[in-house]
Amino acid sequence: MKKIEERTQKTALGYLRISDKKQIKGESIPNQREAIEAYAKANNITVIDWFTDEAKSGKNTDREALQNLLRLATKMKGQIDYVIVYKMNRASRDLASYFTGIRNVLATLGIQVRSATESFDDTPDGHFMEAMHVLVGQLDNENKRENVTANMTRLARQGYWQHTPPRGYEMLRIKNEDGHPRPTLKPNHEARKVKDILKRWNRGDMTEGQLMRYAEQIKFYSQRNNNPITQDVVHKIITNPIYAGYVSDKFTSNEKVQGKHEALITPEVFEQNQLIILMRNKSYMSGLKRQATNELYPLRRFVRCNKCQKYMTAASPHNSPRYYCARPNCAKSGSIMTKKLHPQFEELLSVITPTDGTLKLLKELLTRQVKNELGHLNRDIAQIRDKLSENDSYAEEAVSLYIRRKLSEEEKDGAVKRANLERANLQASLMELEQKQTVSEKNIEHALGFMGSIHKHWRTAPLELKQAYQELVFPEGFVYDISSKKFITPVISPLYRVKMDELRAINDKKPDVVIPWRIELQLPG
Repeated sequence: MKKIEERTQKTALGYLRISDKKQIKGESIPNQREAIEAYAKANNITVIDWFTDEAKSGKNTDREALQNLLRLATKMKGQIDYVIVYKMNRASRDLASYFTGIRNVLATLGIQVRSATESFDDTPDGHFMEAMHVLVGQLDNENKRENVTANMTRLARQGYWQHTPPRGYEMLRIKNEDGHPRPTLKPNHEARKVKDILKRWNRGDMTEGQLMRYAEQIKFYSQRNNNPITQDVVHKIITNPIYAGYVSDKFTSNEKVQGKHEALITPEVFEQNQLIILMRNKSYMSGLKRQATNELYPLRRFVRCNKCQKYMTAASPHNSPRYYCARPNCAKSGSIMTKKLHPQFEELLSVITPTDGTLKLLKELLTRQVKNELGHLNRDIAQIRDKLSENDSYAEEAVSLYIRRKLSEEEKDGAVKRANLERANLQASLMELEQKQTVSEKNIEHALGFMGSIHKHWRTAPLELKQAYQELVFPEGFVYDISSKKFITPVISPLYRVKMDELRAINDKKPDVVIPWRIELQLPG
């Protein structure tokens, strides 16, 4: 059998990469190749082919030349000993993708990776150093990304635009206060048509589909193929706050920041346009309708059916709002109109009052709270007054320096202007705190009076407060007998009690519509 000759000359593939032609910094393609050739010559290695990726990131392995290298290495299995790079960060700047997409693939082919400028070998310590060189590149990348993100966030918060310009604008560089050029926008030849689209939508008499056709009528076409724009493009235009003069993106956490560019519409028109979109939204409108309907039925899912003890629902057949139990077994129990049940419920609330212990405890808690708040307010007021004194001293010092000719008139005016602006802000804060300071015993008495007269507030309160009052007094709701039109044994909060004299007077006056005597049996107080 013929003996197979061992190869004495080691062979390699050379891999070159630059991520950005503007950021070569001594690592140009010729420099990389020269270093690899020197390394190969010193180690008796022949580089049989070269692969170059230009303007390619090292964060992943999705690079055309690198993939071609791997394909050739697979095809020439057993004939290649090394892949040589200038530095390991030229091979990859991501440790995970390096091992899964490059090193492990080459290792199965018997090929080792070598760096022309970094020392490591095929030992455990060498493998560690190989990984460390890639990891250093990854760390450098992540630091750069953090710095870039922080810088872009700062610029966005200052109102500069750092993305592709939207329709109607083109990029413009303007100088900031330090004289450095910064990116913003200026209206271009499409601005007039974009403004027409936004103004047309503001009339509120068309759908987005109709607005799309309007855009076609004014010859506002797709930038790619000159076809009519899609409804998605229309929606993006009318919802983009950039046209109202704002910058709003991930760098501002989607908050609207006043931009440096010229607006095409006013903020008022923009907000009106967003409201029109909501009015076109069926689910939003049905939600508003449902909310309005619920305002008619504050006792829905609160008043219970006398027959099944479960919550009643509500409806308005023939424009006659009423409560009823919708369960099959209670279908014949009838219904009660809201205009009859609500006055009865107010009458029920009128005979309920807080216990003496509740009022005493509440007054003590409110008094403590007021004292605590006043303590904080007095401290804050004192701090603001100190700042006002410092502000006055600053302005006086600026004038004094000007008189002694140590400040120019322009510098003096600027300092005084800043001091006046700061004083105005401090005065506004002081006024707000002093208004809060007017909290007094009268406020406490008002709060106690409110708790004792919930029935007066229930009628005019919004739905959320109505429901809060109801649950405060009747934590388990109450049962209503539709046939006798009476409340049945409601469980009252321990914070309240029944005014029995008034209850008797009401029962004597209206025995057919008021609370039955059995309410006494359920009162905890």
